[in-house]
Amino acid sequence: MKLAWIALMGGMVVSVAACASSSASEEMTLAEGAKQECRSIKEFGSMLPKRVCNNKATWVEIDERNKEQAKEFKDKVDGRYTPVPREQGM
Repeated sequence: MKLAWIALMGGMVVSVAACASSSASEEMTLAEGAKQECRSIKEFGSMLPKRVCNNKATWVEIDERNKEQAKEFKDKVDGRYTPVPREQGM
């Protein structure tokens, strides 16, 4: 019985510490005056989204890079499956 009580109290301490650290980090970023934007991103192989916070300039760079990579991928796929015109000799 004592072991179960100790395990229960240990779990509560850990959960309270985790909650306190997350709110403290949010307050720290707000107190610094840095304007951050947080987004939920789905990672490959995970069902739960991951919360990522960056400043707006970093998000703009990430969005531009993603658009460029999507365009390159689309061009490669289109180039691979675009029909080739027949030669006259065939």
